[in-house]
Amino acid sequence: MAAMKQATPSGKPTRGLFGRLPPKKLMHPSYKFLADSPRNRSTRAMMNEAFARFPDRDGNFVEQFQTTGFDNRTFELYVSELLHSEGFALVGDAPHPDFSVEKDGIRIHIECTTANRTDTGGSRLVPYEPTNDKDLSIQDIKDRSENDIPVRIGGALRNKLLHRINRKRDPKAYWELPHVTGQPFVIAVESFHEHGSLGFGGAATAFYLYGIRQSPSWDGSGKLVIDQQQVARHVSGDKEIPSGFFNLPGTEHVSAVLWTNAGTVPKFTRVALAGPYPDEHMTVLRFGTMNDPDPNAHQPLPFAYIVGDPGAPEETWGQEAMLIHNPNALHPVPAGLFESVTETALENGRPVDTMKSGFLPYMSMSNVFAGPGHRRVATEFGDRAYEALVELFAANDPRNG
Repeated sequence: MAAMKQATPSGKPTRGLFGRLPPKKLMHPSYKFLADSPRNRSTRAMMNEAFARFPDRDGNFVEQFQTTGFDNRTFELYVSELLHSEGFALVGDAPHPDFSVEKDGIRIHIECTTANRTDTGGSRLVPYEPTNDKDLSIQDIKDRSENDIPVRIGGALRNKLLHRINRKRDPKAYWELPHVTGQPFVIAVESFHEHGSLGFGGAATAFYLYGIRQSPSWDGSGKLVIDQQQVARHVSGDKEIPSGFFNLPGTEHVSAVLWTNAGTVPKFTRVALAGPYPDEHMTVLRFGTMNDPDPNAHQPLPFAYIVGDPGAPEETWGQEAMLIHNPNALHPVPAGLFESVTETALENGRPVDTMKSGFLPYMSMSNVFAGPGHRRVATEFGDRAYEALVELFAANDPRNG
């Protein structure tokens, strides 16, 4: 389906994501709510602005965004905005990989993928939910972080590793394409495989990529010590995979993995409301967990704020993203090429994060409040959410056994 022309507030025509609706039986429920709800006016404006910059090289972005590929295509639009905000320029017009970009004379190529639901019965049209009943169990959360997340992320990455372009005529891996050969190739990934999967931070993915697990302990003086173990395998249900993706044959062609849990509609909503498209008829509360800069910290800090308030943290497109470097890469991504993205690399066999932001969210939820007294209701809800997170961390502090 060709992209539609749609008028912007300035009157200039641009490509739009919300025209020529598909038959209702195919329309993704998340897309329908996004397209129809008055609460999403600012979000639609922000996403249309982003789509005007998006390289829709295969011409089917709008159709898939509205139907079976809503989450996947939203993630791609996020990656596009991240690259734009980082000052990368699009180069070439080849349909594969998804992005070929250049910055400071360095060209990199990025292919996007998502870990999706594997059950049948039209699962791709099931709207993602931010919470899961399993989130009530700390042990369940730990097990999913150490096994389920790696298995799902690993499957998505392996599919891209084995994929071949023009399989029947002239099969080539992404890194074998003439315009990619000899240059960094990156796989960008996000996980929608179950409700609540976006609540997991990037550490679970990084540890899987390196085949490492870390846990906190304390010495006699109470100083934090990070214990590290090598991990051989991850098991989730009837699926089992080896740990250490970067150690697998062929992965030397993957320069890095770009992970995020923020390639979502709420990200566009927050950027819109705090930036070019404020809306006085609604209040958005964001709450979640963030990095604690204390070097002796062993848990994240809770946070809550009203989006767009003068005292709210500045939000960038790269705050929730991690560029996880492959130590075995044939063509590494130069360190520091991304200015707002956390970079993770092995140093003396241990993963080390280079953080670019003072405010670094690990996970968050965004609640929209409208109607009479929406700001007051949002503030009261935020106070309760913050206190609940404080109590949760206190109750599950590993120093208490």
